[in-house]
Amino acid sequence: MILVLVFVGVALATFGVLSLLDVQFRASKVTAVTAFLGGMGMVVGAEAGLIGSSSSFYKAQQIQTSACELDGESAYPENRRFDANQLIRKYILGCMARSGYAWTTDHEHCKEAPLATNPLCYLPTGLFDRAVTRVQVAFE
Repeated sequence: MILVLVFVGVALATFGVLSLLDVQFRASKVTAVTAFLGGMGMVVGAEAGLIGSSSSFYKAQQIQTSACELDGESAYPENRRFDANQLIRKYILGCMARSGYAWTTDHEHCKEAPLATNPLCYLPTGLFDRAVTRVQVAFE
């Protein structure tokens, strides 16, 4: 589907540019500009879909949460069953912060289970990463 969007978008953009350069396909300037903008919008949308579906956003956040949990439990193995001082929780929160994730309880599943091991309780600190992750976890 994304490939079709890219193909149609490039065709529309090409049609628009060629019409603006007076290689006429019997189109007005308004039609040419509309075709170009529509085509570029389709290409940009398809690329955003590809980037958003990759494993570099929420999937990476899940992986990092698991890695921090493993590191925390390895650092404090005696506290796995009963962690009165919450050393493992503090370790996981610090590990996620060092990895570029901020703790947040905005997501409804985090409100239900505000655990340090819940990947829905974190958001990336980078603006673009945060925006893409928010869109991805909106459907969780």
